[in-house]
Amino acid sequence: MQTATERELRLRVAAGGLARFLPLLGQGVRVTGASGASAEQFIRRELAIAADYLNERIQTVFLDGKAIDDLGAAEVGDGSTLALSAAMPGLAGAVLRRGGAYAAMRRQISHEGRGAAAGGGTVRVRVKLFNLVARELGPDLLTRGVWVSAADLRGFLDRLGAGLGSICRAAQWQGRPVACRAAAGRLPAEGWVLLRITED
Repeated sequence: MQTATERELRLRVAAGGLARFLPLLGQGVRVTGASGASAEQFIRRELAIAADYLNERIQTVFLDGKAIDDLGAAEVGDGSTLALSAAMPGLAGAVLRRGGAYAAMRRQISHEGRGAAAGGGTVRVRVKLFNLVARELGPDLLTRGVWVSAADLRGFLDRLGAGLGSICRAAQWQGRPVACRAAAGRLPAEGWVLLRITED
């Protein structure tokens, strides 16, 4: 992966403007962390999520498309996809809720955990946040910085169009000021871009 100084886009937006970027979190952003971590360790350490929030608010966790009940037993590997959601409505929500009474109904789509392996390297994990979790955790994550597919980010900024100009106060690409509306055009065609967003 490229270093941050090579491919970093910084945006400063008007108060409330960060919410416009939350859909990126549903598409998936890349977060790096230490190898050998369990899903719980990765969520707590790399996403800076408090234990009480994890236990009370995040009701559904998927690792590589499989629902997880025991976050401490599921290992996050390089290239994994980790999806976090608050409680979902209806029977589907009850079945997918980790540790719920209906967990046995989804045995075929449940992740069979493995103990975390010894650390020592770095893993790159695609993280997806949905519904209330995205709204509550997304702003802090975007402020700290996440890696976004250059193609996804370019497309997203293009779709914002004039809306970007109305909320963006300043932009920097690779440490140099650029016009907010020109930011998408500066992005590479492929690879990953470190995106950091701050609000006034």
